[in-house]
Amino acid sequence: MSHSLPPENAVLGAPFNACNELAAAKNANLYRAAMRLSPERQRFFLASYASMRVIDDIVDDGFLELPDAERDAQRETVIETINQWQAQIISAKAGAKNPLPETGPLSGDVYEALRLTLGRSDLATDPWIELADALHRDVAEEPMDEWDDFIAYCEGATAAPASIFVYLLSARFDPEIGYTSPLTNPPIYHARDMAIFCYIIHILRDLPDDIKGPDRLVTIPSEMLIAADITLGEIRNAIGQGKYEELDYLGKIMLEHAWEHFETGQARSGELLSVLDTDEADTLSRLFTVYIELGGAMMENGYASFLKDRKSIMETTAQNSLPDISND
Repeated sequence: MSHSLPPENAVLGAPFNACNELAAAKNANLYRAAMRLSPERQRFFLASYASMRVIDDIVDDGFLELPDAERDAQRETVIETINQWQAQIISAKAGAKNPLPETGPLSGDVYEALRLTLGRSDLATDPWIELADALHRDVAEEPMDEWDDFIAYCEGATAAPASIFVYLLSARFDPEIGYTSPLTNPPIYHARDMAIFCYIIHILRDLPDDIKGPDRLVTIPSEMLIAADITLGEIRNAIGQGKYEELDYLGKIMLEHAWEHFETGQARSGELLSVLDTDEADTLSRLFTVYIELGGAMMENGYASFLKDRKSIMETTAQNSLPDISND
């Protein structure tokens, strides 16, 4: 079986250790799953994840947290930063030197790690370009009125990064050739709907934390709030007062959409099994199981019941499916 050192102890070599520090800081489920892959694919994942983490943090933890006046003043600068990031990605894919070593958002180590992996692969830059489009939407603070707006945002914000993981599950590494994948459909075909399913579960799981911040950081389309007859302010008050039953209907309608994507996603991810080894199939199953179990817990006794036991359910589902693993 493919085993790795526990993430915090991984020894991958320069420049990948710098990427691991960025990626391990979040210790997300996708990261934990990727650390079950072979060392070569771990390096590719870490370079990809770190490169996306850098620009996502600039937008989410930097720009979007600012007061209105400061966001207005910095909007054009952040847009230019995203454009510089995209230029660095394209250059890394081409195997070229860092075009913006002093001013680009990617550090020298992260850039070099991406050049050594993406630059030696048959994976296109599409996932990064799609993420850049989603981040442009964030910075422009485009309204998310309808469910279709939400899905369009998901294409870049969650489906695109997930497609890299799908690629890596199927990829093989040759020291002379680099990384190649036998997939006949683009990775996004297999990743899209399961990624959207997982993202909706993620939103509902983290709502008590996200609602503490500005409204613009809560990714729920207005159409869903209207259907549930609730506002973000009312959500904030309900969570603050522990009146979780007031959120039951919102959870119900969000989950209905989630399970619709699950059905398509399960079928398309199932098509991967013909090209995945047993270990890779097991890793994919473990990742999905975390979110399937979370979604099941939200459905079983209602979203309100889940919120009451949220922390214990989160710990249990993650540890059951994606525990830290070590060399035998």
